[in-house]
Amino acid sequence: MYQQLETFLTSQESFSTEELHTIVTHFKPMKVKRNEILCNIGDLSYRFFFINKGCLRLYEIDQKGNDITGYFALEDSLFTALPSFILQKPSRDVLIAIEPSDLLVIGRDSFFKLVQQFPSFKTVYTNFIQFAFIHSQMRIYSFLGMEGIDKLKWVMEHEPKLLGRVSSKAVASYLGMTNSTLSKLKAKL
Repeated sequence: MYQQLETFLTSQESFSTEELHTIVTHFKPMKVKRNEILCNIGDLSYRFFFINKGCLRLYEIDQKGNDITGYFALEDSLFTALPSFILQKPSRDVLIAIEPSDLLVIGRDSFFKLVQQFPSFKTVYTNFIQFAFIHSQMRIYSFLGMEGIDKLKWVMEHEPKLLGRVSSKAVASYLGMTNSTLSKLKAKL
């Protein structure tokens, strides 16, 4: 169960066997069902997740009641409702499992103790923060002024697994369009 996490960590940075053992023992197994909410709007995010199997979705709900998906996380990745996790302010987002998922979870206090204790783990966290920022910037700038068909092509190029694993409605909310628009665009390709 911890092998995937160990492989992920060592792909990011070098760890001694002892460091790796200490770090992974702070993560606890967690099985969640499809549509199980891991952090809801208004909650404080106090857990960081490693996804062994499954898919998580982070979204907010706009003033009209529409879902706006910020990100999907698949196997072999770390994920959380990041702004709430860092700032310890109520989440604006919903973090939900959109598939039955096998996760490894670590609490916020333990997570930041490991960041302080192990420079290699701090590098993993820094890499995560950098990826989150770059991905957000790419999506924002790529989607500004882009036609719907180009947004779909962007997802097909940069996140091809999503179209086969995630509902069209959720992908449409990620692309900032309706499900019917997405269906029409898919038919054109």
